[in-house]
Amino acid sequence: MKTEEDDRKILRELQRDATLTLKQLSERLAMSQSTIWRRVQEMEKAGVILGRATLVDPLAVGLSVCVFVHVNMVAHSTEIRGAFEAFARDAAEIVDCYSVTGAHDYTLIVRTRSVEEFESFLMREVLGHPGVATASSNLALRQHKRSAVLPI
Repeated sequence: MKTEEDDRKILRELQRDATLTLKQLSERLAMSQSTIWRRVQEMEKAGVILGRATLVDPLAVGLSVCVFVHVNMVAHSTEIRGAFEAFARDAAEIVDCYSVTGAHDYTLIVRTRSVEEFESFLMREVLGHPGVATASSNLALRQHKRSAVLPI
């Protein structure tokens, strides 16, 4: 369907650069500005476009420590999982939180300024959470790819 392909084109361009004006998008995509504006509004309303953000280099702002934290819960009740997920959403250090299959219940991506700051966060906040039974972590040595662009 033409509209779906047009939406994909719009999304690809906006993922690359969310600061593009309607005029710039119109020129790049050979579509009218009003069509692009309407399609973007519809995708926002439908929840396809969740928002817009500025990507920040973590190293440039002093967040040089990146750790993958694997969490196991004490139980799997809706209440315990909900409380942990709310904690993860509210903790600034946790930049991503995933429910996962396999040996662990959750995998977190945590960013801090130092290993000492990470240790404090892990001991105080993560392991101090009443729903957490255990946690293990892997310190990232170097990031080889970072992208917020989905392959659409």
